[in-house]
Amino acid sequence: MNNATGTGQAIKVSPDQATVCCRGASNALGHPAVYLTLTQQSIVQCYYCGCKYTHGTSEGGHSKEAG
Repeated sequence: MNNATGTGQAIKVSPDQATVCCRGASNALGHPAVYLTLTQQSIVQCYYCGCKYTHGTSEGGHSKEAG
């Protein structure tokens, strides 16, 4: 399944962020909020929608805030 970027690539979040919250689609078709823990050299994948998250910069890509 594609992630929120629509490209299959991981969504990059701030390097100092240890946790991300995934809610799926930004409309009513999302899923319950799940919190995923990132380590410095990992990619985590949401078990509901398949979105992938990794550390990096938002330059040229998407980023999500922990919530």
